Amino acid sequence: MSRDAELLALLEAERERQVDFLQRFARIDTANPPGDTRQAADLFRAFLDKEGIAHRTEAPKADNPNIIAGFEGGKGPGRHLVLNGHLDVFPVGDRAAWQRDPRSGDIADGRLHGRGTVDMKCGTTALLFAFACLHRLREELSGRVTLTVVSDEETGGKWGTAWLLENCASEVTGECVLNSEPSGLATVRFGEKCMLWLRFTIAVKGGHSAYPHTGGSANKVAAALIQDLLAIEKMVPDEPGTVRTTLDRPEVRAAAELSLGAGAAEVMRRVSVNVGTIQGGVKINMLPPQCVLEVDFRLPVGISRAAVLARVAEIAARHPGTRFEELLPGGPEANVSDPTHEMMGHLLRRAGALAGALLASPPQPIVSLGGTDTRFWRAKGVPAFVYGCSPAGMGGVDESVSLAEFHHVMKVHALAAWDYLTSARS
Repeated sequence: MSRDAELLALLEAERERQVDFLQRFARIDTANPPGDTRQAADLFRAFLDKEGIAHRTEAPKADNPNIIAGFEGGKGPGRHLVLNGHLDVFPVGDRAAWQRDPRSGDIADGRLHGRGTVDMKCGTTALLFAFACLHRLREELSGRVTLTVVSDEETGGKWGTAWLLENCASEVTGECVLNSEPSGLATVRFGEKCMLWLRFTIAVKGGHSAYPHTGGSANKVAAALIQDLLAIEKMVPDEPGTVRTTLDRPEVRAAAELSLGAGAAEVMRRVSVNVGTIQGGVKINMLPPQCVLEVDFRLPVGISRAAVLARVAEIAARHPGTRFEELLPGGPEANVSDPTHEMMGHLLRRAGALAGALLASPPQPIVSLGGTDTRFWRAKGVPAFVYGCSPAGMGGVDESVSLAEFHHVMKVHALAAWDYLTSARS
């Protein structure tokens, strides 16, 4: 039996155990906020203990534990591969809107239901089992494999991946990173847009609405401000050559649209502006003296935070009484790894070969619309790649994940990791 076949046989033999683990994980409340992941971390630690894999916990906040597990290959020094997934998920929202209990873990029509099953309880579980499988075959491997299972991803990662990379760098930095956030089976993500969150406060005199000439309306100023901010979406990015060449390919554009919806190929390469909250006014017949907007700018590769902030400052200066502040100062830029990196080749080849009826055409490399913890590794120059299940339903009511995709993603990561760790010595 080939090593590929042996690895796949190990994973196939544990399908029931894999689904049972994912069900139990789905039934644990890890909504962030509040972000308490202690019970979920216990589930992962118990699994690692049973597998005989060394691990330890780093908890800069008591209710936000992060697990580091790792092993050395039996064939001596080699590459250091890091696997990364998170425990926390989006809040449930309006429970009454759900047809099933958001933490049911129910299985119906080949899908497992529950909040966070897509983002990213299925992906973190897939990495756990891929990691355990590699551990069983460790005598055939060179180098080191590290698994990081973190908290706080949904609220920025300060107490999760960012903390680990600052305080446990020698253990978790590695030379390449695999992550299984939902990407869609048709795409492998080699980069991502960045978030720039701004709060605008508009203050004017206000007064009685019958006398608009005496005090002005903060809400009217806000309406004009929003129109000017939306024009930032027309900024043209200066993409690196390899990124531009990759994203220009028709098959890449088609894969992005297939995985992320019609229009995704265009959104991937421009600024998007979302006015997330507006708070202004006291009463219908009063001129609002204050209005507060919170705006989420997503910047593509090739447009810097500084460039957008400069444009915003110009716009704000044109609107009386307007000031703004950055909510996440010092955040990362839009970031990419080399789309021609060896690991990208392993992921594309393995995903295409294993997909069967799940994919009509070969997967393609794209840039992510949303953020993941891989940005922290890219900021340190470490190549990082994302391959996961479909993002459809992520964070929505009645979230559920395809079990066929769950098993597929697990196999792709296990085989791509194997290829990367063994190719260095071949």
